[in-house]
Parts: sequence; C-alpha cells; structure tokens
Amino acid sequence: MKWCVAILLCASAGLAQDQPNAARSRYRQQGAEALTKERARSKANLCADAEKGGNSIIGQCLVDQGKVTEQDYLIYIRSIGALLRLGSGTASTPLPPERLPFDLAEEAWQRYRDKSCISMATQWEGGDQAPAAYSDCRLELTWNHMNELADLYADLWH
Repeated sequence: MKWCVAILLCASAGLAQDQPNAARSRYRQQGAEALTKERARSKANLCADAEKGGNSIIGQCLVDQGKVTEQDYLIYIRSIGALLRLGSGTASTPLPPERLPFDLAEEAWQRYRDKSCISMATQWEGGDQAPAAYSDCRLELTWNHMNELADLYADLWH
C-alpha cells in the first residue's frame, strides 16, 4: 500500500511539473507564431492592390491591416506576460496574475505609439492622406516594437 501511495505522489508531482511546462510551451508557440507572421507581413506590400484606388482606399486597407497586426501584437505581449508570470521554471507555483512592470510598460508604449502617430499625421491634417499616414505609422511602430521585444525577451523563448 505504501508503494502505491509513493507512486501516486511521484506521478502527481510529475503532472504538476508538466502543467507549467505545457503552458510554457503553448505560450512560446503562440508568441513565436504571432511574431513570425508579423515579421513576414512587415516585409510585404500589404496594400499593393489598394494603390490603384487612391488615398482613401489605401487608408482603409492600412486600417484593416492594422487590425490584424494589433491582434498579433496582443497575442505576442500576452504570451510574454504569461511566460513572465510562469517564472523561471524553478518555482513550484507560477507568479500571481497581478500586473507586472511589463504590463505597465506595454500600456505606456501603446499610449506613446498612438500619440506619436497622431502627432505625425497632423502634417496632413485636413487632407485625405492623414488616415493612411496614421495607420501606416501604427503598423511600422508596432512591427518595430515587436522586434524590440523579441530582442529584450529572447531568453523566454528557450
């Protein structure tokens, strides 16, 4: 009987260890996929077909592409946040889901991005290029930031 209890305890300890490892693997995969997808999109001319339609069509295309990028960015930062909450893997329990300095930094960065792009687009204020300029700015800054995060948090991915 003692043998059965010992085996069950060892097995349950192994399962408890596997759960954070499975979660870590899942978060790494989700984050890596979002980053890879956006790196490829940043090299493509996403709105090449829209160029024939003029500034308003280009602007709408950039808005639509920006929504895709924003979703991938959110997946990516949520993956980083989740990995940070899991800790180094040596702790027996993950960190609490409290707000991390990373979360505060990302909120500040999002405000910076939006204010910077609003400011940049004012040079075309009153024209039909302003929406396209704003959306293009958001895409570029988001792609750059995702690459920056990839460098800063490279150790989370192995």
